[in-house]
Amino acid sequence: MRYAFLLIGGLEVLALAEVKYLFSTPEIVDGRIAVVEVCEPLFYRLALTKEVIELLEVCDYSELEDAFAEIPIPSQPLCVRVKRFRRTKTSTQELERKLGEILWRRGAKISVSSPKSVVKVYIADKAYVGLLRHVTDTKQFEERHPNKRPFFKPGVMLPRISRALVNIAVKDGLFLDPMCGTGGLLIEAGLMGLDYVGVDAFSNVVEGCARNLRYYGLHPSVLRGDAKTLPFKDSSVSGIATDFPYLQSSKSFGSLEELYCKSIPEFARVLRFGCRAVLVSNIDIEEIVAESFEVLEVFRYRVHGSLTRRIYVCSNSKGNSK
Repeated sequence: MRYAFLLIGGLEVLALAEVKYLFSTPEIVDGRIAVVEVCEPLFYRLALTKEVIELLEVCDYSELEDAFAEIPIPSQPLCVRVKRFRRTKTSTQELERKLGEILWRRGAKISVSSPKSVVKVYIADKAYVGLLRHVTDTKQFEERHPNKRPFFKPGVMLPRISRALVNIAVKDGLFLDPMCGTGGLLIEAGLMGLDYVGVDAFSNVVEGCARNLRYYGLHPSVLRGDAKTLPFKDSSVSGIATDFPYLQSSKSFGSLEELYCKSIPEFARVLRFGCRAVLVSNIDIEEIVAESFEVLEVFRYRVHGSLTRRIYVCSNSKGNSK
């Protein structure tokens, strides 16, 4: 079934990656709109999509009224809502009224105040018409802001970004964060129902991470260990995402260069063949990553003036194939 995803503004590239790796490669990308064939509607997992509609029609703007004369009508009371991404001669409100009137004349029950179905129209280069099937709960991410956790350290990723990275890394199976810190990635994995495990080098951080996991009703699946010598068998995890420590905010066992050079091959060892790792760093590490992984994509995410995160999406096509 085809769906249109309305991506959040400002992070469209990363949002598109989340949709692509969680579902499939979009057949149409039109600004903030991505049209995707979906077999398993895992919409509840989305972080960087505002809403999703079940697609009924894609047409030119000039053909909208003709399309509304043909689309199937829900039996429940409905309303029409329009979102424009370019200027049109007709205002949003007038267009909603016009299109709703077409459906009403065809026998639809119209209820602007308490609709049971919403017919959405996105207007970009093309017009996309569909039934609203999912709206992402954005409030949840603010409620899980890192400074609201029992154990907090500055500089960690926000929950919305963490969830998107987990979704890019793994669809199902065991998720690993080999440098889990306060547990932001593990929390998002656990709340989505994934199996997960975290590793950190420092006992106080492991204890703090476990406290954060329990705070959200999750199992404290975290242990003390070294990312350069992980305590897991070859090909034992289905996805990895991790945020490397930064010189200005964290210490590490040995130098940071040693951590990169020894941990990345270790990630490839424990990751199943063909599965993905999402590696986040504040420095360019593509050459090091490419020695162990196939680099699929690289994104840059500006946090503030002195910090731009590099996000490397990698496939373990070079690793062992057990």
